[in-house]
Amino acid sequence: MVTQKQIQDFLSMKTFAIIGVSRDPKKFGNTIYTELRTKNYTVYPVNPNLDKYENAICYPDLKSLPVKPDGLIFSVNKEKTLDVLKEAKSAGIENIWIQQMSETKDAIEFCKNNNINVIYKHCILMFLEPVAGFHKFHRLIKKIFGGLPK
Repeated sequence: MVTQKQIQDFLSMKTFAIIGVSRDPKKFGNTIYTELRTKNYTVYPVNPNLDKYENAICYPDLKSLPVKPDGLIFSVNKEKTLDVLKEAKSAGIENIWIQQMSETKDAIEFCKNNNINVIYKHCILMFLEPVAGFHKFHRLIKKIFGGLPK
């Protein structure tokens, strides 16, 4: 079970890599990337099919990053998640946020079995203060119905 402390600890970090930025501006990984940047986080986009994203170098994989990020955020097709998690473990990345639609039972199990701090079943944008728009409304609904981590 994910706790509020896990979420607070994750968001207190300053450097992230995002698996799932895309050429398609409507993809959620792009939204997360932009939101983190506007909140002064250092963010590295990762996608083997892109050279640049929003004038930033887009890295093909985790081993190509110039630094080891504090945390890794997944917003990709769930068939890719477990393979990238294995790469993250090899790179020593121990803080993972798997967005909905990117998670699988095997991926969550892998994290738990390898002592990787994993956040799942929650949208990062519902916790990235100040929360606005749809995500603020979504958080309120989850709060009313008891769906927020304790």
